[in-house]
Amino acid sequence: MTAEYRERSQAEQIILEYVKAHGRITRREVVELCKVTSPQAKRLLAKLEKQGKLVRRGQKRGTYYEPAP
Repeated sequence: MTAEYRERSQAEQIILEYVKAHGRITRREVVELCKVTSPQAKRLLAKLEKQGKLVRRGQKRGTYYEPAP
């Protein structure tokens, strides 16, 4: 397992735990929590959405992610 993979996996866990505790998360919050760039945060959130773990709500600057039902 590469260090990059471990970091990504850890970031995904941080995101999912935050959503569980707070009910939702934004890209900006991912950037701050995980210490990643905005494009990296976007990719992490898209991956979790594709895996069916998060649901995207809103558009553009109002976008946030909630736990999948």
